[in-house]
Amino acid sequence: MPRPRKTPDDRRSEALGLRLTPAERIQVEQEAAAAGLTASEYARARVLNGRVVIRQNRTLDPAAFDELRRIGVNLNQLTRLAHQRAQFPAGLQDVFAQLDAILARELGS
Repeated sequence: MPRPRKTPDDRRSEALGLRLTPAERIQVEQEAAAAGLTASEYARARVLNGRVVIRQNRTLDPAAFDELRRIGVNLNQLTRLAHQRAQFPAGLQDVFAQLDAILARELGS
C-alpha cells in the first residue's frame, strides 16, 4: 500500500540556497550528526526554531570497551570453572569489583 499523498501545503517544494565555507559546512554536518539529523533537517530546525535539541548518545571509550571485553572473558572462564567444580572460584569477587568500577565510571553512576 503506497504512502498517502501530502497536501500541497505539506509538500516541501521550495528550496533556499545557502553558501558556507568548507569549515562551516563541516561544522553543520557534525552538529547534525550529533543531533541524529540530516544536514537539511538540522538547518531547517535551526532556521525555523532557532535551536536544535541534541540527543545524548553515549558510546563507550574504545579502551573501556576493550577492558570490559577482557573482564568478560575472565568472567566466562571463571563461570565455566564454577560449573565444573560446583564452587565459586576465589577471583570471582575481584572480577565483579572491576566490572562495577568500570561501569560506574563509564555510565556516570
